[in-house]
Amino acid sequence: MTRYALYFAPEGIWWQQGSNWLGRDAASGQLLPQPAIAGLDAGLQQQLTRDARRYGFHATLKAPFRLADGLTETDLRQALQEFCAHRNNIQIHAPQVQWMGKFLALLPSAVQAVLNEFAFNCVRQFDHFRAAMSEAELMRRQKVPLSLRQNELLLEWGYPYTAEEFRFHMTLTDRLDAGAVADSLHDAAVRHFNLSEPLIIDGITLFMEAEPGADFELLARYPFG
Repeated sequence: MTRYALYFAPEGIWWQQGSNWLGRDAASGQLLPQPAIAGLDAGLQQQLTRDARRYGFHATLKAPFRLADGLTETDLRQALQEFCAHRNNIQIHAPQVQWMGKFLALLPSAVQAVLNEFAFNCVRQFDHFRAAMSEAELMRRQKVPLSLRQNELLLEWGYPYTAEEFRFHMTLTDRLDAGAVADSLHDAAVRHFNLSEPLIIDGITLFMEAEPGADFELLARYPFG
C-alpha cells in the first residue's frame, strides 16, 4: 500500500552531492555512480548505503504514513501548499558529518530549537492525514528497543523519534560496524560534504513509496512563502 512522507530535501549542490553519495536521485529515479573511496570495494559501498539509497537524500519531518480513509494525495498536496505559504526559511547551523549511533549522517553542529519546533509542528499539523498503524506496523517498530517515552510517542504520532526525541539528520549510510571500513566511509563523507553553500530549509518535500519495499520517489517540493 502506498505511503507518503514529509521530508526536507535540498536543491542545488546539496541535492547533487547527497544523491551522488547515495547513488540515486530520488527526483528522477536515476541511479548514479557513487564517489570512489580508496581501498573500499564499490560493491561493498553500495551494500552499506542500500537502505539510505532507497529512501533518498532527505531529513525526516513526518515519517512515512498511509493516508487515512477519506483523504487523498490531492488533499495532502493542497494542505502542504497552504502550510508552506506561511513558513520562513531556516538555515542549518554548520552541517557536519557525524556518527549517529552506528550510522553516518549530516547533522547541525549545534541544537537548533527553531528547527526542532518546526519539525514537531509538521508532525502535529499533518497527523490527521495519517492512518492508524496496523498491528504489523506497530510490532515492526517495537522490535527496536524503545524507551517508555519513545513508545508513547510511537502510539500517539506513529513515530518514536519526534517531539523532544527528535534529532534533525540526513542519513548517509546504513548501520556500520566499527573498523577500517567505517572510518573510510566517515572520512570520505567529510570530504564529500565539505561545501561552502549554506544548507537552508526553504520548503517541504513530498515523497512517496508506491508499494512496500519500493524506492521512495520525490513527488513535489513546496517552497516557503
